[in-house]
Amino acid sequence: MSTHQITPADEHLPPLELPPGALDASHPDYENTTGNDPPEIEPIEHRIRLDIIEAGGLLSHETHPPTPLARQYIQKTLVDTYESERRFFPSYDRLDNFLGEAPAFLTGELEPHYRELEQIRADRRKWYTELIPKNLDTIQGTADSLLPLHANTFHGVVIVDANTDPIEYADEHDLDVDDIIREAQLDNHILPAEYGVTLPAPLLVGEFASGSTYAFLPWSDAVVCGCPYKQTNKWAVMCKHELAAASRLANAYEGDVDAKYVLPIDVGVDIPQRARRFVSPTVAATHTPRKQR
Repeated sequence: MSTHQITPADEHLPPLELPPGALDASHPDYENTTGNDPPEIEPIEHRIRLDIIEAGGLLSHETHPPTPLARQYIQKTLVDTYESERRFFPSYDRLDNFLGEAPAFLTGELEPHYRELEQIRADRRKWYTELIPKNLDTIQGTADSLLPLHANTFHGVVIVDANTDPIEYADEHDLDVDDIIREAQLDNHILPAEYGVTLPAPLLVGEFASGSTYAFLPWSDAVVCGCPYKQTNKWAVMCKHELAAASRLANAYEGDVDAKYVLPIDVGVDIPQRARRFVSPTVAATHTPRKQR
């Protein structure tokens, strides 16, 4: 498997070597094998992140707030994205009548495939109309543990493997030992190496007010949280840690367009922007948040 190497500005840091699945889908070396690789960050996930950032966040202390602007943007995005996917499915209006007109043998050959496509389309519709809103309701309901936002720290670190001594590594590379973390010290459900990231690696770690420490893993032209909720619920487009990250960006970098969708470094080493990219530039250039009319 080929890797894509990014050299940090800080010469004391190792290169960030990423697998093909971490690249943008339009990159000639991009590759994601369903069933073998982690699931890609779907376009809807990038769009929802952007919606939250542009709306000013989605975390509030209010007990019964009005529908937040971010959720209004997201609802419109969900409808538009589902509608845009219709072109991937053939139109099978009056499917039973259609199959009834075919010879029996042909009907027997075609019907299972048509029915399977219909189920895939129904599952996709359920994801957009039920599961994603439920996912967002759930994380909004549990995100109080991450408030106030400034209590969460984004730490630029070098992740090393179990055979590397952090003190020795820090001494050899003229780094602070507090910025060297063994992979096993993370609370991640999925570790960076399992995402194909070559160690040692300069990555962003979220040290959250809830007490958990999760590395953000470069994938699909952005980063994804390694927490159990996000990694075990494949239908989830966001976890509360990603929600906190999006809300943090919503309140920062107002005058810095280039860094608008890149997570900050509060402490630690100057890791590459690619290890902090929260929204794909491709999506950022093509998606405009809007409310339903």
